[in-house]
Amino acid sequence: MLMRRIIAVFSIAASLVLAADTPPSGESLLQRYIDRSGGAAAYAKAKNMAMSGTVEMPAQKISGTVSIVEEGEKSYTSMEFVGIGKIEEGYDGVTAWQNSALQGPRVLEGEEKISAKRAATLSLITSWRDVYKDAQTVGLVDIDGKPAWQVEMTAREGKPETFFFDRDSGLLVRISAVFTTAMGDISTESSMSDFRQVDGILTPFTLTEKAMSQNIVMKFKEIAYNANIPRNRFDAPEAVKTLVEKKKQTAK
Repeated sequence: MLMRRIIAVFSIAASLVLAADTPPSGESLLQRYIDRSGGAAAYAKAKNMAMSGTVEMPAQKISGTVSIVEEGEKSYTSMEFVGIGKIEEGYDGVTAWQNSALQGPRVLEGEEKISAKRAATLSLITSWRDVYKDAQTVGLVDIDGKPAWQVEMTAREGKPETFFFDRDSGLLVRISAVFTTAMGDISTESSMSDFRQVDGILTPFTLTEKAMSQNIVMKFKEIAYNANIPRNRFDAPEAVKTLVEKKKQTAK
């Protein structure tokens, strides 16, 4: 009887060790983030989002202003740098586009359009199953000196992405991805920090984008959900509309 009890104790201990070594599933980490950052009910109330603040490229000593609005599957981003001018991009639910003072207008197609559509989805986290077909936890990694769970997200369209959830807070602190651009595929890292409560949702007020050894830091002064967004805010500029019409004519 004593031997059986000893074996039972060892079995329990072994089970605890295995459980400790087994990482949480990607699905559970996504749900934990939703719960920790406000809950599904709070996200469901957010029909749109408006953000405004400053943007800086520290290495180049360039700074300016940034404005981002999202609603449903539509988005518009505007950055204006001193001495460079305005850089815009958007997705109106059909057309993805970019327009800048340096490169002019572009209509995005293929992988670029898929990436723009995914980035424009306001409810990306709560409706992640509509965008991704799988979420697999790889293990723990170091993110800025803190442990984070690395989760590989397999997209239904386009390239996969990697989410990093802080082990202790449960918050999504980084996304890494490969974007197709006019210059080819570019590896990027988007880091989120300075989380604050906005209408019951913990929202990052600082976004740091890293690509091609360059950093872009956006610090938002104002973030609002269910903001009063003009109805034509997601309309493409006339220069982009002209390109779209030319493409239609060429396709005929």
